[in-house]
Amino acid sequence: MLFHKSWVVFVYALALSLESVTIEYLTIYYVRISPIVLSSLSITLSGLMLLSVACIVTKTYTDIIKIFTKSWKALLMASLSLSLGIFTWYDSINRIGASKEALIAGPVEIILIIILARVFLKERLNKFQIIGICIGSLGFFLSLASDLSIDDISNVNLSSLIGEVNINSIYPAILSLVSFGDLEAILSAVGFAVGVLFLGKLVTKHSSVHVAGASMFISGLILVVFMIFALLFDTLFTTTQYLDESSSQMELLSIPRNIVILLLFSLIPFIGSLSYVIGLRRIGASLTATIGSSNLVMIFIIQIILKELGYPSHLPENIFLATFGCIMGFLGIFVIHMSDFIISKSKTYYR
Repeated sequence: MLFHKSWVVFVYALALSLESVTIEYLTIYYVRISPIVLSSLSITLSGLMLLSVACIVTKTYTDIIKIFTKSWKALLMASLSLSLGIFTWYDSINRIGASKEALIAGPVEIILIIILARVFLKERLNKFQIIGICIGSLGFFLSLASDLSIDDISNVNLSSLIGEVNINSIYPAILSLVSFGDLEAILSAVGFAVGVLFLGKLVTKHSSVHVAGASMFISGLILVVFMIFALLFDTLFTTTQYLDESSSQMELLSIPRNIVILLLFSLIPFIGSLSYVIGLRRIGASLTATIGSSNLVMIFIIQIILKELGYPSHLPENIFLATFGCIMGFLGIFVIHMSDFIISKSKTYYR
């Protein structure tokens, strides 16, 4: 009976996984569309699709109008945060690969949501959430170090590190583990976590499907503005220096095949957002988030399979650390979300 209600959430997790893996292939290996172009156009189209479906299903436009007129401040703040999260998500995948981005951003996003809710909404932390935060943090640091090869780890002189423990030696060692793509993955988690708080306020006043569609559409438009500046820079840059060596983004988008690919890709975030909204209605936020977080496991498994089949995949250098980080990250998220589910069930039982 539970699977009959929750299967749509597995579709959401699979859509997230396919979106991340496809981003890597479209930006790195095949079409080479820049992350800002891919994110802005696909998210705008997905938002339009979701708003259209919402209007057809609910047969009303009044709630959408109210979101844009009476709740525009919360919508704008949510969209700004989400646009930051979306772009840094896409760009991070372009730099460090889909697997490492998911392993880093997944636990960090959930931990930040819990912390922000504690700070701004004055929500109390229970012991399960504290345990989940500790486990998820361990998974985060393991994933962060997953690009260290076995040779790099074996070459570390532990005795010299222990003998020279000071601030000047620790900070460079920690920073050496973090690349720009890693920082973007963390920033992506921050953007999504802040966006979730504003979306939570909007959902209390409006339909969740209308809120999801409106926030996606506005986020896409914000990214389109930045895309225009990026394309202008790209055009000037290629025409002055590398005209004969590389194709500009405008040239890539003028190819009919690439336009079709972009339209088809836009269906993935649309399906993911729609299935997420349906999942919220059927089984609630805790179970939806728990099942949805399995996408970091799915991405890792999909990329390993693709690698074994001979397809290019940007996997972390140290698979052992990445695997252990994946397990700890998902376990931490599971404990955090299931605590809410257990508490709600216990309250229902004792009533």
